[in-house]
Amino acid sequence: ERRAPKPPATPAPTATPRPPVYDEAADAKKEVAAAVAKAKAEKKRVLVTLGGNWCGWCRLLDELFRTDEKVSAELARAYVPVKVDVGRMTKNLDLAASWGADPKKGVPLLVVLDGKGKAVKVQETGSLEAGKGHDPAKVLAFLKSNAGA
Repeated sequence: ERRAPKPPATPAPTATPRPPVYDEAADAKKEVAAAVAKAKAEKKRVLVTLGGNWCGWCRLLDELFRTDEKVSAELARAYVPVKVDVGRMTKNLDLAASWGADPKKGVPLLVVLDGKGKAVKVQETGSLEAGKGHDPAKVLAFLKSNAGA
């Protein structure tokens, strides 16, 4: 019995590399300290997003922060945002732990800091999801409820 020759394997389409969302070379402690100082001066809070460039949900949340008008307006009004890269759960874990946050339980992970750098809220983002993304209304409600005075 003769078999037809196998067709040649088609090369997989090459994915266009997406620009990184997290600066993997950043000094997170310095960036957070600068954000806390700015937040104190502007009477805002700091919103730290812990995550990594490999994390699809982290990218989705970042996109929501940038593209949803209401969410980005509230972010600008009440927060100084900082993104902290956790690598493959190997970086800045001590910083996260100092806020009572554990990125190993899932990222993106949001931490709200006051003007002294003290964590006032650690928020997993699973509860802010809806379908294949984050629910803008839930994210907005979270931002408003933790914006401080």
